Amino acid sequence: MDTRLLDDVLTLLEEGSLSRAAARRNVTQPAFSRRIRSFEDWVGIPLLDRDANRIGLHPALAANAAEIRATLQRIEGLRARLRDGTTGGRLVLVTQHALAARITPDALAALHRLEPDLTTRLRTMNREDCLSFFVRGDADILMIYEARGFPPLPFDDTIVRRTWMRDTLVPVCGGALRHRLGPDGRLAGPFPVIAYPPDSHFARLVQRHGAEAALADHGGRVAVETAFSVAALRLAEAGLGVAWVPHSMCVAQIASGDLVNLSAIYGQIGLDVSLFHADGNAEARRLLARL
Repeated sequence: MDTRLLDDVLTLLEEGSLSRAAARRNVTQPAFSRRIRSFEDWVGIPLLDRDANRIGLHPALAANAAEIRATLQRIEGLRARLRDGTTGGRLVLVTQHALAARITPDALAALHRLEPDLTTRLRTMNREDCLSFFVRGDADILMIYEARGFPPLPFDDTIVRRTWMRDTLVPVCGGALRHRLGPDGRLAGPFPVIAYPPDSHFARLVQRHGAEAALADHGGRVAVETAFSVAALRLAEAGLGVAWVPHSMCVAQIASGDLVNLSAIYGQIGLDVSLFHADGNAEARRLLARL
C-alpha cells in the first residue's frame, strides 16, 4: 500500500469533505476520490457512504485515527533509521498531560544525567490513550498516576511496575476567591468550582473520594469544566473557582500565597507516580534500574 493514502485518510477526517481534503492535498477531487477508493480496496470494505447529497465517513476511521497517525510515525522512524544506518537508540516514554507539566521533566533530567547520549521521545496524552499506546507496544515506558487505596492497574507479570514518587490531588483556590475564606478556612456562601469532565480519571477520583459532594454541600457549583489539570490550575490562580490539582503542580503557588490549599477542609487524594515497562524490554529495565 502507498503509505501516502494514510495521510489522505487523516486529511479527510480532519476536513470532513472530499473537496476540502483534495485541496489540502493539492490534487483534484476526482483524483483524491480515486486514492480513497484505493485505500478502501486495501482495507476490503467501503469506508465512505457516497450518497447523492453527502459523503458519510465510516465510524471506524475516526475511531482509529490515533492508530493511523502512530503507524505513519513508526514508518517514518523506520525510514530514518534505515537511512542513517542506526538501530533505533531512542527511548519512547508516554505519559499523562498532568505529569508532563511538572514531574516528567524531572524524571527525564535525572535519566539524561545518567545517560547523556540517550535520545528520548516523549508522548503526552490522556490516561486511557496512554494505556492503549503502551499496551500496543508503542512505548518503552509508561508514566502514569495511580490513586492510592484504589485497585492498581491490572497488568500481568509480563509488565514491571516501579514507583517514581508520591503525590496528592488537593483542592486549591486563588485570586479574589481566596480572600473569601472564613476564620475556619471555609468558603462562605455559594462559590464556583472548576470541574473535570465526568469520564476523566481525576473526576472519577474526586467523585469516589466524596470530595465532589463535600464541595456541593458547602455551596460549590460548577462554573468551568476542563479536561486539563494545567488549565484548572491557571483558572484557580485567576480566582475562577476551586480546583483539584496535583500538589506537585501547585506547590510553588501555595508557598507564595497565590493559592490556598483547602485540603484541611475537603481532604486530599493520595497518588502514586508509577513507571511501567515490559519485562522483556531489556533497555527499559536497565535504564529504570539505574534511575
